[in-house]
Amino acid sequence: MKASLAELRVFVTLGESGHFTRAAERLGMSQSSLSASLVKLEKQLGTRLFDRHTRACRVTEAGAALLPSARRLVSDWDHLFSDARDFARFSRGRVTVAAPNAQCALLLPPAIRAFASSHPGVRVVLHDVPEHEVHELVRSGVADLGIATQTDARTDLVSTAMSSDECIAALLPSHPLASRRSLEWAQLAREPLIGYLPGNPVRRMLEEKLAGRGITLDYAYEIALPWTMMGLAREGLGIAVATMALRPLAQWNGLEVRTVGRPQFARTMTLLRAPGNSLSPAAAAFRELLLGGSVSTQ
Repeated sequence: MKASLAELRVFVTLGESGHFTRAAERLGMSQSSLSASLVKLEKQLGTRLFDRHTRACRVTEAGAALLPSARRLVSDWDHLFSDARDFARFSRGRVTVAAPNAQCALLLPPAIRAFASSHPGVRVVLHDVPEHEVHELVRSGVADLGIATQTDARTDLVSTAMSSDECIAALLPSHPLASRRSLEWAQLAREPLIGYLPGNPVRRMLEEKLAGRGITLDYAYEIALPWTMMGLAREGLGIAVATMALRPLAQWNGLEVRTVGRPQFARTMTLLRAPGNSLSPAAAAFRELLLGGSVSTQ
């Protein structure tokens, strides 16, 4: 049988104190139990570790040679439990989140700041990637959590609704349509637009829903990154069609933001995690912060 941690701890403590009574007091055990543990360890190792002298003892040559290794093993074990307690109470840890560029730039920073104030030892790692890559990063375990648009497609991931993100138009204050409090899709169909690339979830949603109403949008520019969209709109090259998540970015560029109705479309943003993989305490806490009490559905 292999030596147990308790027996190694007796060896280390006795080696440090050189006295059976003091070692037993430090370990909270009787002297007879301490002596029995030491005898058992010596039998397992096949060598004598201490020379006994009444209640005192002196480490043997073999004991002196083995003591550093035993001390290191006990210390590593203690550190393991200390680290585990740190993770459990969030004094340490790491949370990895995958999200599209806009969410990484605009949605997550305030959440990370709030989380860091209460869990300063936890590091939040971001993967700002195209939306179609979010699912795979979560599925593979690279990311603990992912943010993506809800779709009708079946998924093996646990998906929880986070928020509704309605469509907007961002345009120059001098544009004739800027005088209106809200806009209609039929009005935008007559304007040069700046929109997402084909295949983008927002672009796909608009095409599917507007097609049933006989409305086709004319995209002068098809863009992958939202800040490029707003930069082009700032120069008067078209009206940017995006979602409310980009409102701060539009306003930073001096653009007017208008909701678009008749009909009004909105996408649902969801928080993803892999099924069967338990989240760390830190990741679970960050998830609850993002959800704000939402109920998970699979």
